[in-house]
Amino acid sequence: MLLVNNSGEISMRHRKSGFLALVTSLLLLAGCGMLGLGPINATEATIFLVRHAEKETGADPVLTEAGEARAERLGALMDEVGVDYVFSSDTRRTRATAAPTAEAEGLEVVIYDLDQMEEFAEDLRGMSGTILVLGHSNTTPVLAAMLTGRDEGPLFDEADYESLFRVEINALGEALAFQMSYDALEEYAD
Repeated sequence: MLLVNNSGEISMRHRKSGFLALVTSLLLLAGCGMLGLGPINATEATIFLVRHAEKETGADPVLTEAGEARAERLGALMDEVGVDYVFSSDTRRTRATAAPTAEAEGLEVVIYDLDQMEEFAEDLRGMSGTILVLGHSNTTPVLAAMLTGRDEGPLFDEADYESLFRVEINALGEALAFQMSYDALEEYAD
């Protein structure tokens, strides 16, 4: 209700309180998603950055028996999470690690170029949904750092097949990386 003083002017006190009420209401509506904007910190993309599973030796090796079992476990976990896209570098070990997830989700494995990592990171930052990216001990932490703009720690040890990253990117483009294990991924998937 507007209050008018004796000279026919709207009371300044009520104009200020009306303006504050309007601003507060708009902020609450935006926070609740009623304007179609969603919460400001809503996750737009969840990107799982995973090193390939255990491999044989030699040039462009295949997975070991333990590696095949890990790839199947990853596929089952990612199926519980639900994946929209699967990316892999162009090696037999990464493609074989990605295959069970792609099959479970009915997706094609999209190959990315390791020589174009910055462009690939920028492409990922523009995507939404849940994304699985298979890489290597020396590329996975680097890609996490490219996505977040922060140092995400040292390269994975050559014997470490258990570590992976989950990168969350919100609607403002802010990204956080969480280093986790397959066991932590299993808890996340539940």
